[in-house]
Amino acid sequence: MAVLAPASASAAPVLTELPALPGSSVAGAAGINDSGAAVGWSNTAGTSHAVRWGADGTVTDLGTAAGDTRSEATGINNAGTVVGLSSNSTGQRAVRWAPDGGITVLDTLAGTTYCQADAINATGQITGYCSASYSSYYGKPVRWGTDGKVTELATLPGGTSGGGAAIADDGTIAGWSTAQDHQTHATRWAPDGTVLGLQYLPSGYYAKAFGIGADGTIVGTVQRSVGGSYGVFATRWKADGSVTDLGGFPVTDKPDSEARAAGPDNTAVGMSKDTEGRYTAVRWNSDGSLTDLGRAAGAGPGTITFATSINVHGVIVGRSGAVAVRWKP
Repeated sequence: MAVLAPASASAAPVLTELPALPGSSVAGAAGINDSGAAVGWSNTAGTSHAVRWGADGTVTDLGTAAGDTRSEATGINNAGTVVGLSSNSTGQRAVRWAPDGGITVLDTLAGTTYCQADAINATGQITGYCSASYSSYYGKPVRWGTDGKVTELATLPGGTSGGGAAIADDGTIAGWSTAQDHQTHATRWAPDGTVLGLQYLPSGYYAKAFGIGADGTIVGTVQRSVGGSYGVFATRWKADGSVTDLGGFPVTDKPDSEARAAGPDNTAVGMSKDTEGRYTAVRWNSDGSLTDLGRAAGAGPGTITFATSINVHGVIVGRSGAVAVRWKP
C-alpha cells in the first residue's frame, strides 16, 4: 500500500468556483478541453441541465432533448462538441451537443431504454453504456460513431455487463466489464473492439478504469483486501498492462483513493481520503508526489471534493460539495 506525503502547498493550483445557472447555487464540472471550456451540470428550476463554461467562466445552459426534463454533460472535445445524457420519467438517452448548441439524440442499443455518453475523442467517436434499467451496472458497453450509430462492445469472456468511460483519439476505450469469475474488471478495448481485462493490484477483486491518456496510460481504481478488511486504491495501468498503486494520503482507517483522469507528463487527478477522514481532490504528480488541490470557500469538514478531468495545460475541473470548481496551475 503506497502512502504519500502531500507536496508543498506552493505546488497547488489556484481554485476558482464556476457559477451555477441563474437562480441556483448547485453545480458540478465533469470535463474540460484544451481551450479551457468545461462542461457539467447545474440545478435549475427544480431539475438539472447540462451546462458549458467558457474559458472565462461564463455559464451556458445546453438544455435537453425534446420532451425531456433533465440533462447532464459528461465530456467535451477540442472541437467543442459535448456529450452526455438527457432524460425524462420514462428513459434516458445519450446525446451530443454541437459547438453551436444543437442537440442530437444518439442511437439506443436494441432492448435498452437508458443510455449515457461518457466521453468523446478528437475524431468525434463516443463511448458510454446502454442499459435496460436505470442502473449502469446492468448495462452494455458501447461506442457511437460520428454518425450517431451505436455498436455494442464485447464484454470479457463470461461477462454480462460493462461500460466505456474514456476514449483516446486512436479509438482505444477504457472502462469496465464483468467476467466469468463474477467480478468487475478494469477493461481496455482496442480500436478494433478487441477486449482485454486489466490486471488487479495484489489481493484485488474489483476494479474500474475511468480515464485514458494520449500515450495509452489508463487510470482508475482497484478494491482489494487489506488485512482483515479492504481498501480502495487509485491505480495506473501503463500501455503494456503493468499496474501501479498511485498511493494516497495516510489514513487511520480504510484507504480510499480514486484516479478519474490521466493528465500530461504522467500526472493524474481524482480524490483521496485525507488524514482527517475528508475526501479531497488531488493531483498525482510526475515525480510521484501527491498535491492536495484544496476545496471551495466555506466548505465544511464533511465536504467531498473531487477532480474529474484535466487538460494538456494542467487545468483541472471537478466539484467541491455543491460547487463546480476549476483549478489552474
